[in-house]
Amino acid sequence: MPHPEPTGRERGAPRNPALVLDLVNGAQTLSESLDLLVAASAGHVAATAGIDVGCGLVLHQPKRTPAITGTTVEVERLLDWERDMAEGPVTDVMSGGHPVAVLQRNGDFRWQNYSAQLQLSGFGSALAVRLRLDTDLPADNQGNGSKEPGQTAAALAFFAHDSKAFPLQAIAEARTFAALATKSLQMAINLHAARSLATDLRSALDSRTSINVACGVIMAQNRCSYEEAFSILAKASSHRNIKVRKVAEELLDRLPEGAPRSHFGR
Repeated sequence: MPHPEPTGRERGAPRNPALVLDLVNGAQTLSESLDLLVAASAGHVAATAGIDVGCGLVLHQPKRTPAITGTTVEVERLLDWERDMAEGPVTDVMSGGHPVAVLQRNGDFRWQNYSAQLQLSGFGSALAVRLRLDTDLPADNQGNGSKEPGQTAAALAFFAHDSKAFPLQAIAEARTFAALATKSLQMAINLHAARSLATDLRSALDSRTSINVACGVIMAQNRCSYEEAFSILAKASSHRNIKVRKVAEELLDRLPEGAPRSHFGR
């Protein structure tokens, strides 16, 4: 069932607004950071609401396959099913229609296919909460809940065996924790993106250096221009169906002193 926007203390972030979860220390990839987040989320809601829950997270990023992770295999399978079928509480909150969606299996006739799948997975209740990331746009003015394409969006999902496991107190705890989770996830996304960009830049610089040095060798051997030297590399690349960088590196490896090595921030 959809719930209105919170007011008063429920609207706020956790008691310490500066607090963030450490989703980066020891996590080499964004996937590992997501695993840390779902574990922390499940632990928090279970401890504060007094119920045993499973937790999952769905993250949509532009030009990437949606990332799905969960505390159990059953949670991940259910989230995968919902992604494929586009029916259920996570789909509802990520469409921008409501910030929270709750399914109490007994007596709830929404998403009937999803309800059956929920039961097959061994759960009686589901709670989804949208994480409002910096690039997560609100619903459009037409009120149809659509989002502009290419935006990052995320949602946390909690699952319990009890068919009425998420009373208002549990929902409030999940929403309060979502503010902390959002801040922490945004920082993790930004940091991992920066790491990836740095790696790509370093690779591009290494590649450009190898090609430039190889062109210099060809220019010295053939008394030709840079353009002509690069054309020789490009023709060899096309003929052998390998990248220009690979051709350049093979040429440099054959030098008596060996291939020079670049050091960009290493």
